[in-house]
Amino acid sequence: MIEIYKKCEKSIDNKYGIEKIDNLDELRKPFLMCLSSTEDDNSVFGLIKEGARAARVRTTDEYAGGFKIDEMPVNFLGVKMSNQGFESLFDVIYKLLMYTSKENGASRNARRMNFFTYCNATRVYVNLEKRLREQLSSEGYKEYEIKEILSQISLVSLASKVDTSGLYATNVSFKDVHDMEVYDKNSRIAESKMEPMGILTLLSKAKTDGNSLLYFFDGKGSHDLKSFFDEDNIVKSSLCACVSKFIESSIINESSMVFNPIHINKTLAYVRDYNSEFGNMNELLEKLDNDLHYTQGFYKDVTKYTKEEDEELRIEEENYKQKNGLTLGR
Repeated sequence: MIEIYKKCEKSIDNKYGIEKIDNLDELRKPFLMCLSSTEDDNSVFGLIKEGARAARVRTTDEYAGGFKIDEMPVNFLGVKMSNQGFESLFDVIYKLLMYTSKENGASRNARRMNFFTYCNATRVYVNLEKRLREQLSSEGYKEYEIKEILSQISLVSLASKVDTSGLYATNVSFKDVHDMEVYDKNSRIAESKMEPMGILTLLSKAKTDGNSLLYFFDGKGSHDLKSFFDEDNIVKSSLCACVSKFIESSIINESSMVFNPIHINKTLAYVRDYNSEFGNMNELLEKLDNDLHYTQGFYKDVTKYTKEEDEELRIEEENYKQKNGLTLGR
């Protein structure tokens, strides 16, 4: 079995800002599903927070873009799985993919799906896509149709221990070229081509039809998740751009009469436009925040906390944490 949780605003009655989802209908809107490599609360719930942070939603660690999570028309999700949990997760995702048969239905449903993974958890998505391909094939879909549908799923993986270059999902893998825990043949290639403190982005396999970006950077060799969000990490702005732009695309497609698919070339543009090699990190993040258009409906934009409001919340959260002896970093 699986348990699915979503991030919400913290309150007196919900000190961690986490709610359990019990009804599949709650998932029938765009989401960012954050897959953790371990099942403990800190890992599962903490990764959801980092996913929201990458989307420029206000978190306890960072003001970011300041977007208010309770106004976001997407769910930020995390999953706990038992021994048989993978099949349950597959069942949920397949039902969400196929629950309507309208024109472009499966592709539109796939465009609601965004995944954010860290370390070995990327393997969960790789196995999930494999099962989706098998199931769609058994239902009579041709290979080009399967690829077209699954290309609308997005995946952003950090410090992945598994190869993502053969995936159909539009995906970006961010890796520190000096991270020995995930060092592989692609790391060696990148290391041989990279200038000091440089960034190297490789389009996977055949450049004509590949759907993956391998994004290597000259970092400190840290395998820690939070290191990707350090102010001096040169990939932070590109990482946030990929996650947030995928989510923005999902939101746009919900209210659009015309289907607007994502494509690997658009993703490459996100990486280049918000690349810290070519500008100041804070300026690039500010540019991203101004460029994002999260809407609750056709005309109502998701509002942001002001920096003054953020500081008030931060003080309240710190006082509450100290008073109640909380250790979970959410």
